Amino acid sequence: MKIGNTEVKFNFKALFRANALLSTQADAKDGASQLWLQFVTGDENEAVYNALRVLITDKKDSEIEDLIDSEYSDGDKFEELYKDLQAELEKSSFFRRAAKHWTDLVEKNLKSLPQKTSEEKTQAKAIKDTLEEMKKSLS
Repeated sequence: MKIGNTEVKFNFKALFRANALLSTQADAKDGASQLWLQFVTGDENEAVYNALRVLITDKKDSEIEDLIDSEYSDGDKFEELYKDLQAELEKSSFFRRAAKHWTDLVEKNLKSLPQKTSEEKTQAKAIKDTLEEMKKSLS
């Protein structure tokens, strides 16, 4: 896939870059699964921005923002970019494996979540719903 004149791919290098840039904690190494999650939950703006941060290594964040503004500000172009990035991401065995690892961990830990208060039950349901969406995206 090309972004401007740059050929990009969600390869092994991109996996490590995603983990470095997008992980929930410094040592979590879950950035690749977090990116997958952004596409699954339909967080289009964050998903596109973060995917480009991962894929285009020679641009600063402000340059990526400028690229999005200048090349993809038209709603149809942005939507097309989102879909193309998602399709490219879903082809990557490296990112797919990271997403599968995330689902396995969440599924295992979901059972131990406290669900006594209504807030805890709501949180658990939201996590379960997200887990189901992630599983669907991997099938």
